[in-house]
Amino acid sequence: MPEIVACSTNESFIILRSVGVTVYVDNDLKNVEEHIAKYASSDSKIIIYDASSEAYVQTLLEKYEESMYPIFLKLPSGLKHEDTLSELKLLVEKSIGISII
Repeated sequence: MPEIVACSTNESFIILRSVGVTVYVDNDLKNVEEHIAKYASSDSKIIIYDASSEAYVQTLLEKYEESMYPIFLKLPSGLKHEDTLSELKLLVEKSIGISII
């Protein structure tokens, strides 16, 4: 299994292939969630997802919270229903412990 994967319903995730990320894109959210689960239970180290899969990934976070891997990384996709700046601010706060924005 690949070490870094991205799963989404958003076709713009395909650009991640240019930097060596294995990308799975499907219009059916259930298929995307199945692939996230498959990668999480394999040797994949980083799983990138977007807002459409957030609720499902939250259930996986509980299962893998004691494990070093996989790391789940939410990538704001810039869709209209997302507040990308707010999401980025929250991610920075979580990673370094303070707000810089």
